[in-house]
Amino acid sequence: MPKTHRAPARHHPLPLPRAIHVAVATLLAAPSAAVLAQSAVTADGAAAPAETVIVTGTRSIGTKMRDSAAPVAVLTADALRETGASNLFDAMTTLMPSYNSQSVGGDIGNMIRSVQLRGLGPNHVLVLVNGKRRHNTASIAADAGPNQYSSPADLDLIPVSAVDHIEVLQDGAAAQYGSDAIAGVINIILKSSPNAGEVSLTVGSYGDSKVNPHHDHNGLTRDLLIDKGFAFAPGGFAHLSAQLRDHDFTNQTGADLVTTNGFGTPLVPRSPSSDPFPSKVSGDSKSQVGGAAVNAGYRLAGGADVYGNATYAHRNAWSYQNWRTPTKAPTFYPNGFEPVETAREDDYGVSVGIKGTSGDGWHWDLSTTYGRDDIAIGVEDTVNRPLLSKTGSSPTRFYDGQYTFSQWTSNADFSKSFDIGWRAPLTLAFGLEARHESYSLGAGDEASRYDFGPDGFPGYALADAGTHTRRNFAGYVDIGVRPLPQWQVNVAGRQEHYSDFGNTFNAKLTTRYDFSPAFALRGTVSNGFRAPTLQEEFYSATNVGPTYADVVLPANSPSAAFAGARPLAPEKSNNLSLGLVATVAPRLNVTLDAYRIEVRHRIVGSGTISGAGADAAIVAHGSVLDPSITDATVSYLTNGVDTRTHGLDATADYPMDLGDYGKVKWTAGLNLNHNRVTGTNLAHGVSPAAISPVIDATPKSKLILGGKYFYEDWNVNLRATRYGDTQLTVADPDTDGAPFHTNRIKPTTIVDLEAGYDFTGKLSLSAGVKNLFNHFPERAISQGYTHAYVLPSFSPFGINGAYYYVKLAYSL
Repeated sequence: MPKTHRAPARHHPLPLPRAIHVAVATLLAAPSAAVLAQSAVTADGAAAPAETVIVTGTRSIGTKMRDSAAPVAVLTADALRETGASNLFDAMTTLMPSYNSQSVGGDIGNMIRSVQLRGLGPNHVLVLVNGKRRHNTASIAADAGPNQYSSPADLDLIPVSAVDHIEVLQDGAAAQYGSDAIAGVINIILKSSPNAGEVSLTVGSYGDSKVNPHHDHNGLTRDLLIDKGFAFAPGGFAHLSAQLRDHDFTNQTGADLVTTNGFGTPLVPRSPSSDPFPSKVSGDSKSQVGGAAVNAGYRLAGGADVYGNATYAHRNAWSYQNWRTPTKAPTFYPNGFEPVETAREDDYGVSVGIKGTSGDGWHWDLSTTYGRDDIAIGVEDTVNRPLLSKTGSSPTRFYDGQYTFSQWTSNADFSKSFDIGWRAPLTLAFGLEARHESYSLGAGDEASRYDFGPDGFPGYALADAGTHTRRNFAGYVDIGVRPLPQWQVNVAGRQEHYSDFGNTFNAKLTTRYDFSPAFALRGTVSNGFRAPTLQEEFYSATNVGPTYADVVLPANSPSAAFAGARPLAPEKSNNLSLGLVATVAPRLNVTLDAYRIEVRHRIVGSGTISGAGADAAIVAHGSVLDPSITDATVSYLTNGVDTRTHGLDATADYPMDLGDYGKVKWTAGLNLNHNRVTGTNLAHGVSPAAISPVIDATPKSKLILGGKYFYEDWNVNLRATRYGDTQLTVADPDTDGAPFHTNRIKPTTIVDLEAGYDFTGKLSLSAGVKNLFNHFPERAISQGYTHAYVLPSFSPFGINGAYYYVKLAYSL
């Protein structure tokens, strides 16, 4: 770690044991003023985060975070690294009160995760890399939970070693960056140093499970990070980064108390002689991720800058499915079997551009960005039982299909400051954007599609397959003025045209008034428009067996109309925020921002639908219904509800110089968030299981208190996070409907602790514990049809308990 964080040397340094005692005592006795909030924006004991220059949420060059008219948080590379997390999802969850990420999902949702801001959905967050739009994941999270039906950008495929810092605009920004930025914008800024670098190795593991006696999978994680900058020619640089990460399964699965002998048969007791804990279905998936990134720039002779960045990542992932009894395939698996869903993914993004300043002061920036994500889905350690029954043989590994998403975005941006006789110039920015998107769903191999397919995950049918595209064109204008020296006003407008949804205009008014250098008020009013993703429009899945049929229909297809579906319409939003920025005492900086977000025509799942309409929809979709089928259901996405979200974000930071005892940097933060449904549009009624992921599944409050202590070559980082009430209502696993069950997680405080030592100024060693007191969420009421799901997967702090890690780092 850099020596700049060290307290100044004294003639009579405090003895080390006493220093540690003072550090811990000081951390546990934080001043009450620091409890107000937490930006958690930096791990630097000397730097003031409020002085950080930001590029997100403003078109004015050189704007500092403390001067921003909208709430922006900055997460430094040091802060991200010191969370002990090996990915951006967990690191940002640890640092930001308004940010949440579900740690465990189902099927593909267990392998590819999503992000949420201010209690809204992952599809309401726009992700940028160096200010350019990042492409979305090709997958769609079809499992129940807070990330249901989401297809956001996958932050896990950006190497952590490539990140210099992250700017998070916690405000609606549809008029500034794109119509889908309803909850906010995450702008990932890549490292650009021409010489600095670091290599680090982190090894960690969870402790033993409290609910499962088998401890062979404790999430052992090995994470290798490396980055290095290089200078070439006058004004040129390239910063290279890479990450290799291997994360093993975790197993929090309870005993299989009862199970079924086959589809349509009643529940029967398990054999008392077998292992009562055969399943591994509840827990982390296993993943291996390798990624690389480059960020480069070159100054041309005429003064213009050519720049570009690229990322590539490959991921292999495995996720356990429910255990099957020996009666399912005794020839292949006499002791029963547990299918494993697999994902093989390749993801890359490339952005190039040129920017400069004309002789009359116009700043211009021309760029183009392309991204693509390919995910091949399969299942192994299983059989296709109908195929086995008919032919006497079956593969044990299947190719179930492929998701592909690509996005090509080109931008032209211009800005200039004009002297209009006021104390500050008027800033005018405008630009154009063109975007082309493509989504493909590929069918599985023939064996995966036969009858009801292999146990664990049936292949996608030919009727599900297809390729779909759309185009988007946009133009924006952004004007910033200061009618008075202490009063700033920004007005932005953006016109967009979607080839499948027509035109939309979004506007935003932002203002801030500084009453004194120590106190300012700020506020914003804006509207937004989120077109459904192509995945939401066209995702389809077919599962047809000898006595049942279960089909997810594309909402915009003619077949879905037979079941009462209407084509998806865009979501529309209104955002309102009001806040203050204050220095309430020397070095104590505080921000408070209250917000209200209304979303109309929000997209949710319809719930399962049966009857003549469902039968007709399945046939129209291309499936043949056998006369023996007695249970045929369909579901689809629909603009089902209107919601209102209101809450409060608060941040504070306070550095303390303890003289001979070292230095402490306090940070604090709070998010209060409440969602409610204000209107419903579901033709078949409102299912509590469809509404709950939208309004209940994120914490009602999240409080983070942190302190980092520096003494000579030692540092100690202590953080406490209190998650408020969280709950999720789910359908009964046996009926797929009523009676509905609500699982609740009571308020819980999670403590993280890390200590580090700097050996030489280049070599450092640190060790830490996340969830120091080994907290687990309460057991779920509804445990699934095998009764193996003991812990609720929507837990905001995970289901794996304490995580122990050690990290060795060397500066290059």
